[in-house]
Amino acid sequence: MHGTEHWAPDFLRLAGPAHRDADFACSTTLDGVTGSLCVTEGLLVLGGTQPTVRLRALDIRSWWDTPTGGTFSLAVESGARHSVVLLSQFRGATVVAMTQAFGPRKRRAAA
Repeated sequence: MHGTEHWAPDFLRLAGPAHRDADFACSTTLDGVTGSLCVTEGLLVLGGTQPTVRLRALDIRSWWDTPTGGTFSLAVESGARHSVVLLSQFRGATVVAMTQAFGPRKRRAAA
């Protein structure tokens, strides 16, 4: 059993040294599926089972989060739709970081 010191998330350390200048970062591995996000000045980096996606803040049209049990999906629209699945414990902090960096969440209406 892990001690509580291993359970408390430190968002900047979870993403690893590749994101030293991150304002916010978190990552999840659950049932063999990995998802990560990193918010830096003017840039959002999404990682997961697909190749890493780097999106400029100016290109992000909308974003939203959808809870599902112990996880949530963060979707970002910027010409194409990108999504990443993270543990629910990161949802509140992710929403705050995304709002501060890219404006309030809103789901783009279907065309």
